Amino acid sequence: MRAWMLLACLLSQGAWALAPCERTSQVGSWCEVSLDQLHPTQGGVGQIQVDSTQAELADKSAEQLDKLMKKKEIPVVIAPDGGYWLVDRHHLTKALWQQGVKRARVKVIARLQDKASFWSQMQNHHWAWLKDEQGQPLTPQQLPRHIGELPDYPYRTLAGLLQDAGYFSKKDQVYFVEFAWASWLGQQMDWLPVNAANLADRLAQAKRLACNDKAKGLPGYPGKQCRLNPPRSGS
Repeated sequence: MRAWMLLACLLSQGAWALAPCERTSQVGSWCEVSLDQLHPTQGGVGQIQVDSTQAELADKSAEQLDKLMKKKEIPVVIAPDGGYWLVDRHHLTKALWQQGVKRARVKVIARLQDKASFWSQMQNHHWAWLKDEQGQPLTPQQLPRHIGELPDYPYRTLAGLLQDAGYFSKKDQVYFVEFAWASWLGQQMDWLPVNAANLADRLAQAKRLACNDKAKGLPGYPGKQCRLNPPRSGS
């Protein structure tokens, strides 16, 4: 906990001597922003993963946390009204917010000027995922406005764990690949409940499904584990 308190202090006091983010911040630049100012571009997170990330970071020393956060790129798009839209690292950012961290360093990957075409540009660049956990459409107005409001998408946890285990790859893919897998897994598993008590069993089932030919249309298929250990015929 002491390490976390120190990290929060370091971030909030500008430990990396970064300028505050502004609506005119240059594309490609790093700046510091309040987590309360970051708007999600997806409908939810895998809360089990968020809590796990928080627990892992809590065990690190202040020096380790400082080094880690310098490597973790939190990309944002600046909207025509000056708002900051979080394109990736929603799980990490929510874990930081849960721990009481107030500010973080981010990288500006785009600054969009046209209000009328803002959301079409966001989708064309794969900077927003306007679908819920089950793959049903969301409007931009239905997205949570604050990182702390992101609800739990349990199948997003399964997808994230599958990726970590090498069952599909995000390399060279666009953002939000895990959501395509989450929706597909839910459909294949009849949306059975996913929680801490049954996570191991659900993940074992998801691993079997991930190597099935039915997953061929999903991004990142097949993962390294599926190539090393192909499913048996008829599985």
